[in-house]
Amino acid sequence: MDNISLGVMLADLRERMGLTQDDVANKIHVRKTVIDDIEKNQLPHAPLVFVKGYIRSYAEIVGLSADQYQPHIDELTKQSKSQQKKIQPHTFITKKQGKAPFILIGIFILLCALGITLYYVNKDDKNNLIEVSHYISPSPITRVNS
Repeated sequence: MDNISLGVMLADLRERMGLTQDDVANKIHVRKTVIDDIEKNQLPHAPLVFVKGYIRSYAEIVGLSADQYQPHIDELTKQSKSQQKKIQPHTFITKKQGKAPFILIGIFILLCALGITLYYVNKDDKNNLIEVSHYISPSPITRVNS
């Protein structure tokens, strides 16, 4: 049984139990395509930790012991780590800064300059102001009692 792949072992045990891929997918709460990928020895499009969990759950359902599926999981881990090493050193993500911060700073400076200019232009212009030196009350109305 050492030469047989994990996917073939799981599919064979599933068929012996009379289960379909849909049955297994429903029991471990995944899509049927995930079960199909596992049986075809393809990695589903999911993080490795989830794939390991799917395989463990699938193995429990069909009665495959941990001793039989653990070497396959270890191999998947090695493959995943080697793929990450190939990808990681060459990926340097740099954030491209757009023109938005410069535009906002420019608008802020423009508004400040406009405010200062208006202040100094209107600072000494008091021609349109009326000075009130005292409050004048209305004159009393003479009342005639009839």
